[in-house]
Amino acid sequence: MDKSAFLFYTEKQKIYSIELKAVSVKIRRFAWFRFFAFVFIFAPAFVFGIKSWITLTLTLLSIIIFFFLVKKNVQLEKKKNKFIELKKLVDDELQALNHSFSHFKNGKEFLDTDHFFSYDLDLFGEGSLFQFLNRTSTVGGSLKLADWLIKPPVDKENIEKRQNAIQELAQIPNWRLHFLANGNLFNETTELNREIKEWSKLELKLNNASKVKWMIRLIPLLTIISIIPAITGFSNLFITIAILLQWFLMYFFWQRITEYFGYFGRKSELLSKYMQLLRYVEEREFQADYLVELQKKVKKPESASKVFKQLKSLVKELEYRQNILVGIFLNSVFLWDIRCVYKLWNWHRQNHNKLAEWLNVVSEIDALICLANYSNNQTDFCYPNIHEGGFSFKAKNLGHPLLKADKRICNDLEINGWSKVIVVTGANMAGKSTFLRTVGVNLILGRLGAPVCAEEMTLTPISIYTNMRTTDSLLKDESYFFAELKRLKGVLDRLQKGERIFVILDEMLKGTNSIDKLNGSKELIRKLVEFKSISLIATHDLKLSELEDEYPQRVLNKCFEIKIENDELVFDYLLSDGVTKTMNATFLMKKMGII
Repeated sequence: MDKSAFLFYTEKQKIYSIELKAVSVKIRRFAWFRFFAFVFIFAPAFVFGIKSWITLTLTLLSIIIFFFLVKKNVQLEKKKNKFIELKKLVDDELQALNHSFSHFKNGKEFLDTDHFFSYDLDLFGEGSLFQFLNRTSTVGGSLKLADWLIKPPVDKENIEKRQNAIQELAQIPNWRLHFLANGNLFNETTELNREIKEWSKLELKLNNASKVKWMIRLIPLLTIISIIPAITGFSNLFITIAILLQWFLMYFFWQRITEYFGYFGRKSELLSKYMQLLRYVEEREFQADYLVELQKKVKKPESASKVFKQLKSLVKELEYRQNILVGIFLNSVFLWDIRCVYKLWNWHRQNHNKLAEWLNVVSEIDALICLANYSNNQTDFCYPNIHEGGFSFKAKNLGHPLLKADKRICNDLEINGWSKVIVVTGANMAGKSTFLRTVGVNLILGRLGAPVCAEEMTLTPISIYTNMRTTDSLLKDESYFFAELKRLKGVLDRLQKGERIFVILDEMLKGTNSIDKLNGSKELIRKLVEFKSISLIATHDLKLSELEDEYPQRVLNKCFEIKIENDELVFDYLLSDGVTKTMNATFLMKKMGII
């Protein structure tokens, strides 16, 4: 557990608990004030009589005070909800520091057994790397984080720019907490996110827009003027005609009004959320180039948060129509719905092409915060040095980030130059598969620009291709063996096209007999050393290690050894040079009484 992070979250937990208690007390107090104000609206009439000027004055004053208290209560409730979210965030992080992260969304919707490496490396699903990292407060942020995991960058410039951004965000935990809290105040759904993204692609139509513009100005003005004869008792005809005219126009525009409400209705809270998040991005002074570039996209040539605020206000106005009485009055006097349609059309015409970019900025910041939070919580991890040129992978005390620190066994690994195959042998449960995933996961983290679970690391960014968990597919009518061959064919096809790949294979050709498996595995390794690739292969076939003699500069043997002490197996999970000399299958079968 990182002590500095623990102390920070513990302190924040105390502060937010105190603030939450204080604001809850205020809300209860103002509830009583609101009750007495409501009573005082009617009390003067009983004391001074209905017609008294004192009654009128006190009643009006009580009404003003009552609505002020209602507004104050709304503000306090928002403040309370904010503190609830802030406290929940720090509570969650304290759990995460104890290596409990099952309460975070696991990204199971992104599981893909056919992906080049994500399924094998446990990037998604319960207990996954995504769940370990994920703190996103927006649907777009979650999608962005998932996309980064399955398609991390391979160029040095972008990786280092992201490293700098993550390091800067890691130093401002208060800002991160408030960003996430505001994002979590409204529970955004995938459907809502999809709809708001589609706004940028919509082609909103409004026939004769210039005429509509003058219509919504003149007709309400004439309607208000027509009220004067009705009030003076001269004639009700003019006001009647004006109201009927407005409702006739409403009928004429009904289809368009319904269409616009379908697009924009019931989204004011979601827009308020994005307005707040954009404002947080705009107001912060960033130093990292990546963050500055993102910020420019929402600040220039105009403030995205202000434009979003305009949209939020327009949508809020459109939503007034949901109150029948209010809707009838507004549409009888101000052509309200048509006015809203015109304003929304005009806003969309001016700004819709910027929406996608603004939303993408929020999503990127949201995803970067996840990586910054991970960096802040894991101060014993390091940012890797990104190497260009010939291949280099040097790691000191490399471990799996998802394992608890007291359970994590770390190893050193160094690979220099292309066309290398590392054959890892070892008994069952000796740690081969975990080691392969350790290397793969840290390669992904390094390419993300995030810290890796190591004391030191240098790496050359490189694509990854794995074959560790190939499964049968009844739907595709594929056997296990055929599915495995397809994956191996896929990697060779990419290598033949000139792509440089880090290949991770766990027990090749498991679906065939031992002789065929050995011969096929040897031929595959002979193929792999022909390309500019790196291969990490775990196997029980000790004869594969003989290829080191055939390719002394390209094939390297590593192993995990076990010991038998006091009739018990002892695993140290430490990587050694050479070929394993011990196996444990027969021992375990005897131990369990199977044989």
